[in-house]
Amino acid sequence: MTVGRVLRWTAVAAIGLALVAPFALPLLTDRQLTVVDGGSMEPTLHRGDVLLTRPPTDDDLRAGRILVIGTPPDRYTHRVVEIDADGSRLRLQGDANAAPDPTWVSRTEVEAVLVTAITGPAATLTRTVTGPPGTVLLLAVLAVLLVPPPRTAFRRRPADPGPD
Repeated sequence: MTVGRVLRWTAVAAIGLALVAPFALPLLTDRQLTVVDGGSMEPTLHRGDVLLTRPPTDDDLRAGRILVIGTPPDRYTHRVVEIDADGSRLRLQGDANAAPDPTWVSRTEVEAVLVTAITGPAATLTRTVTGPPGTVLLLAVLAVLLVPPPRTAFRRRPADPGPD
């Protein structure tokens, strides 16, 4: 196999993985990607950061944890700053906010807990690849890579009979 073929199939595999991973991630694991769309968690999290999250367990719902609350378009990410006496409600606060949120959140409203944040250029790449324009672009590149290159015909020249 030539170097060109190896590179081509490596690119096909990488693009295929980039296309499948965002959909396979929640199906094969309990992880999901969530994009930060506000500035209330700065400087910890910035607008555009991509969060890898998972469903919360009872152990996760403690002071200091960063949680994802609600569903789009009302989804937000804040930190637990207080838990009520019976442990059924949480007081949250964005790191950039001067005061805690005015209302308590019940444990059932917690959608996810932060596992890790993808920031900077990696977050930009992740958002681009997983968004509709990026997906269309990757599909187009994949289609081009999957079209076999034209075969060139090599003709052998007749051997030079030499001088007569």
